[in-house]
Amino acid sequence: MISKVKEVPELWTRKVSNVYIGTGNGLLKKNIKRAVDALGGFRKFIKPGQSVFLKPNLTATQEAITGGVTDINFVMKLIELIREESEPGHIMVGENTGQGGAMGRYFVSHGWTAMCERYNVELVDFEKDEWGDYPLENAMVLDVVHLPKKLVEADVFITLPVLKNHDTVCVTGAIKNSFGLIPMLDRRELHRLRAVEQSLVDINRVRKPDLSIVDGRIGMEGIAGGSRFDHPRYANRIIAGDDPVAVDVVCAHVMEQNPRVCYLQWCDDYKLGNVNLDYVNICGMSLEEGKVRFMSPGEQFAEMTDDRVHMYDLGACSRCISLTQGIMHRFDDPATIMTPTDIVYGPGEWTAEEKDRHKGCILVGDCIQEKYRGLGTFVPGCPVSEDAIFDALEKEGTLCHKCLGLTREFIARHTDDDISFLRIMANNQTVYKGKDYHGEATDHILLIGHCMREYYFNHKFRTLAEFEDCGITTDFDDLVAFINSHEVTQDMIEEAYRKLRAHYEKEQAEKHEE
Repeated sequence: MISKVKEVPELWTRKVSNVYIGTGNGLLKKNIKRAVDALGGFRKFIKPGQSVFLKPNLTATQEAITGGVTDINFVMKLIELIREESEPGHIMVGENTGQGGAMGRYFVSHGWTAMCERYNVELVDFEKDEWGDYPLENAMVLDVVHLPKKLVEADVFITLPVLKNHDTVCVTGAIKNSFGLIPMLDRRELHRLRAVEQSLVDINRVRKPDLSIVDGRIGMEGIAGGSRFDHPRYANRIIAGDDPVAVDVVCAHVMEQNPRVCYLQWCDDYKLGNVNLDYVNICGMSLEEGKVRFMSPGEQFAEMTDDRVHMYDLGACSRCISLTQGIMHRFDDPATIMTPTDIVYGPGEWTAEEKDRHKGCILVGDCIQEKYRGLGTFVPGCPVSEDAIFDALEKEGTLCHKCLGLTREFIARHTDDDISFLRIMANNQTVYKGKDYHGEATDHILLIGHCMREYYFNHKFRTLAEFEDCGITTDFDDLVAFINSHEVTQDMIEEAYRKLRAHYEKEQAEKHEE
């Protein structure tokens, strides 16, 4: 009797990824060619007649010298090489990190429009071009991914990020560069939902880069990301690869940053690339030779607060790291730190000597070893919640909570109907959100205390851009009241509330008349 052969699940045969690490010194064009030649040459990636889409990392108003944006000269030399080394069809360059027309103005003011005209290359401002809706099964967060049609339909997609840290996703490179492919409103919502990492997987499942070339000659360290451009790092590196996941893991090691980045592991789970360096062939420099240590976001925050807060990463994953860093970076004024505090996350050994430890201590996440949990306030969770972090900061007395107490007193004196239209924020957290507040640009917000200044200016920038895009003529200062003071009083809060209330009632009366 012949036994029936058992059915076994199909195994994913891993393809070895190739990543090149080299210096940026010398002739730029020759260095880019050396990188791509090490991966098999341009003709391996671009066949005759194929359309090519180049995606740099640009943040409107920023200069390449900051290390925060891709250098236009890098893109120019790459275009020359593509034409010389292969037989491409249509070439496009596109980006979308401006707001309210800022991208188009940046293209003109920083030479991108003239460069593309000179090289007969199409320049695409995604916000002004045609979007496509791409449904995705088993999505992490985006059931439908909105992407530029020209990018998705291009035969070859080359991403051109820079080498830098990021306070909310830890490492930003080839995979993160694709966050700039989706509409601005989608990005704002994903930040609000704290789902940026999940979205990166979904975006790259629809269209991942075929070739990644990292302009790491000048990188950006510290908090970096898209919010600070004050710590350029002269790294002198060009990193390229045929697998964007492997490229980003190598970039993390080159910068000597924690490589436990969740979105990269999730990309590996979805078979988008290799997170395990055992499956990565590194050429050019060795990984050890290529390392150029970058200051971490936590180290920059310690610098900004005069060493009053230390963040210790004991090998945590990016979810606890990014949440904690994202909260703490809102309090960059040393005057807001009342009790010097250590914030610790990760499963490793805490080697800081007792004499170097601060009075306050917050231990974040389930992976913290049991022997450390009694040293301060332990915050359980995997990942932890934002509210739990704020509760721990309050318990340890880390932050000035004067405005928070005054805000709670104000809320207690008013009925829900009185303040139903408001979002009230103090101490960089939402203390109250009314039933009639919907999170739209035209909703009313009351910001209490000097530490809300960064939120105020960022919110104003985003809102005015949205107003310009949508043709809204409302005065921003009628919608947002900011009490910019270290010495807030109840009278100041009441006065700001009455102003917002009067505008809200006027709006309601006008709607009723219509």
